[in-house]
Amino acid sequence: MVFKNEKQYEELKQKAIKMLNESKDKATAIADVVDMFASEKNKDLIEEIQAQAIKANSDSDYASKLGLRVLSKEEENFYEKFKDIKQAITGAQIDLIPTSIVDLTMENVKATEPVLKLITLAPAGVKRWITAERTGAYSWSGLTEELKGELSANVKGLVTDLGKLDAYLIIPKAIRDLSYQFIDKYFMAILAEALKEGIAYGYLQGTGKDQPIGIYKQIDKTDEDGTHKDKTVNNNLTKFTPKGLAAAKVYLSNSGKREINKLYVLCNPEDEANYVAPAIYDAEGNLVSAFRNLEVIPCTENPKGKAALTLENKYTMGITEVKINEYKETLATDDADLIVGKVYANGRAVADNVAYVFDVTKLEEYVPTIKTLATVVSLPEQTQTEPEVSGA
Repeated sequence: MVFKNEKQYEELKQKAIKMLNESKDKATAIADVVDMFASEKNKDLIEEIQAQAIKANSDSDYASKLGLRVLSKEEENFYEKFKDIKQAITGAQIDLIPTSIVDLTMENVKATEPVLKLITLAPAGVKRWITAERTGAYSWSGLTEELKGELSANVKGLVTDLGKLDAYLIIPKAIRDLSYQFIDKYFMAILAEALKEGIAYGYLQGTGKDQPIGIYKQIDKTDEDGTHKDKTVNNNLTKFTPKGLAAAKVYLSNSGKREINKLYVLCNPEDEANYVAPAIYDAEGNLVSAFRNLEVIPCTENPKGKAALTLENKYTMGITEVKINEYKETLATDDADLIVGKVYANGRAVADNVAYVFDVTKLEEYVPTIKTLATVVSLPEQTQTEPEVSGA
C-alpha cells in the first residue's frame, strides 16, 4: 500500500493494532480496520466517485459522458454480495470475481502501465493456454513427421493458476451505498491499481516459482530452490547504432527466423535518465532520427543496472481467477496491511530469445558524427599570351 507519507501510515497502523487488540468481536474489528485503510488510501478516488454519483442523479447528459458500464446480472449479484464486507472477510461469503470484470480490468491495466502493452493476455477463467509463435517452419511436400516435431517444439502450454498475487480489494462504506455502476467503477480502479505493479514485476522479474517467469529469467533452467536462473547479462551493447545493435538483433530474430519490426528498451527510470536517454538524444534533447525505431519504456519494477531489448506480443499472461479468500485474523494483529483478494495467474515468454538482456551502464553518450566536406579550391587561370612573331 502507498500512503502520502510514512507518518500517516504509522499512525493508521498503530490505530488499527489498537482496534484489533481491544475488540472482543475480531471479525467486526477487522472489517472496520480494512475499511479505515481503504478509505484513507483511496480518499481522492472515493470523493471523486461520490461527486460523480451525486451529479449523475440529476444530470442524464453528464451520466452518459461518464462511460459507466451496463452490468450483467452476474456482476450485479457479485457487487451486492460484496457489499457485506464482514461476511467476505470471515469467509461466510466467498466469491470469485466475474471473469468479465477481470478481463476489462486487465485491459485498463495494460493501458496505464506501458510495459504491459508488450504482453498478450489469455482470457480470464482459462486454466490452460497455448503460447506459441511462427518460426519459419514450412514444407512444400506436406506435413511430415519431422515438421510436426519442429512445430510442436515451439508450442508450449501455460498453466495460468500456478502463481498467486495478493490484491487489496475492499469497497469502503462510502462507496457501498452507491449504485452498482459506481461500485463497479471504483472496484475496477482499485483492482487495476493492485494488479499493475505486481503484474509488471511478474513480467520482468518473476522467479517462476509461484510466480510468472519474467523475461530476465531463463525458461528451462532452474536453481535448487525451484526459482528460474537469471539470463546472462551481455556487456557488448554500448551504442544503439546499426552496428551496435547487430548482435542483439541477430539474437532476437532467432537467427533470422523471426521478423523484427520494432525494438523496445525496458529499463529502470533511474537508468533511463543516466544511461539510455544520453545514448539516444542529442545535446538539445531531441531524439536522434536514427533511433526512431526504438521505444524506451521505463518501469519501476525493472531491476537497476540492467535493461532488456525485447519485442511485442511474445509474452503471454493468464489469470485464471481473482478470488475473495477467507481472512486470517492472526495476520491482522501482525500487519495492518490487510489483504482480502488472491489473483491466480501465470505467464511466460514464447522463448528465451525474445529479450536480450544487457548491462545498461555500458551505454555511451551519443556523439554526433561530424563529416568534413573536402573543399576544391580553384586556382586563378594564368593569362596566356600569343608568342611574338619576329618580322623577316
